[in-house]
Amino acid sequence: MKKFNTSHLEDIRLYKKVKNVLSKKQAIDPVEDIYRSIAIVESVLHDARDLKIETQVVTWALNLMKQDPSINISDAMIMSYETWVK
Repeated sequence: MKKFNTSHLEDIRLYKKVKNVLSKKQAIDPVEDIYRSIAIVESVLHDARDLKIETQVVTWALNLMKQDPSINISDAMIMSYETWVK
């Protein structure tokens, strides 16, 4: 099993800053945001299941959110999947 690496936290903070700047320009309806998050999580889980790394991706995403509670589930799942696919 991969060891949780906290060096990703700096990348996460930078990603959040960029995301905040972009989100200020385009207001997103909260309901649309929920549906978007669900679709992203579903897609990531489907791809992870195909590669048989679903458990690892979910566990890694939970660790990311535990380290930085401001990360939403869809972003955590994407970052986790990208980490495990490398």
